[in-house]
Amino acid sequence: MTKMKPIQAAFFGLLTVLLGGALVWWLLGRPATGIDDADIFLVYARNFAEGHGFVYNVGGERVEGFTSMLWTLICSVFWHTCASVPVPLLLLNVLFCGAAAAACLRRTERPVLYLALLGASPAWFAWCQTTLMESGLWCLLVTLLVLAVAERRTVAVCLLLPLLVLTRPESIAWGAWACLILAFSKGWKSALWPAAVFGASLLALVGFRLSYFGYPVPNTYYAKVSPDLFSNIWSGLGYLFGYAFSNPAALLALLFLCVVLARRGPGFWVALALLPGLGIPVLVGGDHFGAYRFFQPLWPLLCLLVAREWLQWSSNFCPRVMKTVPVVLLAVGWLLFPATANLEHEFRIAREGRANGEALTAMFSDLADWPTVAVITAGGSKLAYAGTVQDLMGLNSTEMAHAPGPHTGFKNHTGFSKVVFYRWMPDVLLCGDSAEFDALVLQGLHSEPRFMERYEKRALRRNGRELDAYYRRGFLAGLGIQAKE
Repeated sequence: MTKMKPIQAAFFGLLTVLLGGALVWWLLGRPATGIDDADIFLVYARNFAEGHGFVYNVGGERVEGFTSMLWTLICSVFWHTCASVPVPLLLLNVLFCGAAAAACLRRTERPVLYLALLGASPAWFAWCQTTLMESGLWCLLVTLLVLAVAERRTVAVCLLLPLLVLTRPESIAWGAWACLILAFSKGWKSALWPAAVFGASLLALVGFRLSYFGYPVPNTYYAKVSPDLFSNIWSGLGYLFGYAFSNPAALLALLFLCVVLARRGPGFWVALALLPGLGIPVLVGGDHFGAYRFFQPLWPLLCLLVAREWLQWSSNFCPRVMKTVPVVLLAVGWLLFPATANLEHEFRIAREGRANGEALTAMFSDLADWPTVAVITAGGSKLAYAGTVQDLMGLNSTEMAHAPGPHTGFKNHTGFSKVVFYRWMPDVLLCGDSAEFDALVLQGLHSEPRFMERYEKRALRRNGRELDAYYRRGFLAGLGIQAKE
């Protein structure tokens, strides 16, 4: 078979992404928005587009409570120009993923096999499209960078590295690794310009962060990452093995990767160049989200490795059996997805957060000052609430994120500090839908005598809206509401 022409690759890549994305969107309950973390991007995008800068609360501190500067800027453009942001962002992610698929399709002589493998991972469609996170952009940039490094296209590497630096913090490892591979495969002189561009881009971003935010890395790092390297690696290995056995297609792709690296097969440089995508999640301990978000951007490249090596492997087996393998992988991947992805509740959290924010705005719009509201999930609630929101997990608060503490417990939810909470003394504390989860991430706050003296849980109704939450007794007294005994 011959390789596809660029226009054919673009058409079939985009068609596959559209069909797979539509089916995933339907399986996830046809969400009208992204997940709660995507709403955090929109909070910053809105504030930036409206001239307030990179702030979580208008008039509040400058804080980098997002992981992707470039995605935030893209969101701010859509916020400024479009009446509704989610649909344009979804379509943009479709284009990003279609472009990544097309780039790989042009490099394989087995396009049907490649597209079948690509479609066998519904989690890729979910994370890189439907969530409205930066994963689709990151997928495209990583795909193009790995291909450029493998093909020794130095100019393309120089153009891509600044975009990677602006997109994800782990670009530090990706950029360094790309320069090392170029130096090893093509000579150290060929790596000079990429290294210079990469270093200049990184220094410029760090310099901007220090001058604007006061810190060299995003605030999310201080709120999320555990300082225990051994614990991170142990959790990260579990994360990697979990991904491998979450889908037969993923397990097959990782096996092919190992074989290609061991035998220096046709895709050796591609396999070598994408290793940071597997190693970084292990070093940081993985992620708390379902469907293995950190590994999904690698999927187009992993499928390319399998497609390139398929003929050599399939020659050892019955041809009729090997023809059915991609079909089986495709079917099993979609059958397993609803039961194993654990993503539908992420969209529900975003919907409930927005509903809570709208309720709070309606309930207290008649007051001279908006009450302060403390939350665990900080996206949808802040996007819809007009007043000040305090993020108890610390992603959007430097005070909470930098508070002393062990940062151990539930993954990515370890930034809470009771000392900071009692310093804030918010008027309202929003509850989650799980008392056990709230007690875990808030370190048993609700059961402390000091907390119970100052707060009471009740369904408060004002201005035709009702919201069940913890309310500060002094705040209730100011509203003329008698506290419970």
